Amino acid sequence: MRVALAIHNVRPTGGQDRYALEMARRLAAHCELELIAISVEGSLPSSVRIHTLGIPDLPLLLAAPLFRRRARAALLGRRYDVVHGVGGALPGASVVTAQFCAAEWRRLNPRAGPYQRLVSAQAVRDERATYGHRRLKGVIAVSRRTADEIQRHYGPLAVPVTVVPNAVDQELFAPREHGAAPQGRARLLFVGAYDRKGLDTAIRALALMRCAAELIAIGDGDRARHLRLASELGVADRVRLEPPRDRIEEAFALADAFVFPTRYEPYGMVIAEALASGVPVVTTALAGAAELIRPGESGFVLDDPDDAAGVAAALDRIVGEDATRARMARAARAAVRDLTWDMVAEQTLAVYRAAASAVP
Repeated sequence: MRVALAIHNVRPTGGQDRYALEMARRLAAHCELELIAISVEGSLPSSVRIHTLGIPDLPLLLAAPLFRRRARAALLGRRYDVVHGVGGALPGASVVTAQFCAAEWRRLNPRAGPYQRLVSAQAVRDERATYGHRRLKGVIAVSRRTADEIQRHYGPLAVPVTVVPNAVDQELFAPREHGAAPQGRARLLFVGAYDRKGLDTAIRALALMRCAAELIAIGDGDRARHLRLASELGVADRVRLEPPRDRIEEAFALADAFVFPTRYEPYGMVIAEALASGVPVVTTALAGAAELIRPGESGFVLDDPDDAAGVAAALDRIVGEDATRARMARAARAAVRDLTWDMVAEQTLAVYRAAASAVP
């Protein structure tokens, strides 16, 4: 089977970029695979053909249409059994993985700035063209929530929608023993873009906790504004903001709880990575990967991403007693034990076979 996987970037960092890298590593053993991308990083089997598109580092508003044009040119005149795109990146792909729903994020973020509104409008147009295209034969959604969002905004789709969650490297992300945090504080970890993932709520929750704790936030966003908030709430000495890093598993290995009060997350690979690391999670029902959590056992799921008091209470329940923290850590690991990239690849290949055999 000849497969072209078209995605903006393939690399070890970021959710959908890492998804593409892990898929390419495994699909190469089962099909003749070509990657069509802006950039490709990370080790891959030698059999994988790589076609980089020569697109410079541009804002998404400019990079997305340029990617579509050059990817289509790269595909022109070549025969593939499956052309696999991600989201609205390539209208006309026969299989699409829905890692995001731009229309849902636009609905949940009505106060977006002018540039973000332009980006959202372009993304919605691209997704509508993708999910309504006559060449589309199958859709993979990373969560039941995302499948419902795609159907609600762009459906009803005329093709099968299969839920295949993103996986986690079970060896890289694993429970590890670690010593107590300085001054006896519990270590809370946040990972992601500050605004959409709810760092402000995490900082407010820290200020409301009964238990002594510190917050390490790894990601990007308005650093000055969030440090100012921490100072106003009297917790500046317990908040550390760090830039994105490659070896994120090291941060999970030191955490007592993962706090992720996201305002929209189609999946949230970091949730699965925290669970695999034996780190209980506090997140919101707006995260697709919240489907992995048994509330009260491996973490807590809140309805409102601005509910700092609820986040604080959930974190206190996790870190307040060593026995509770240990019990929840074991349940967290067990929740994702079967969630492997080999399983994702196997289910993806099943979608490929169905799409390749579908009536044109």
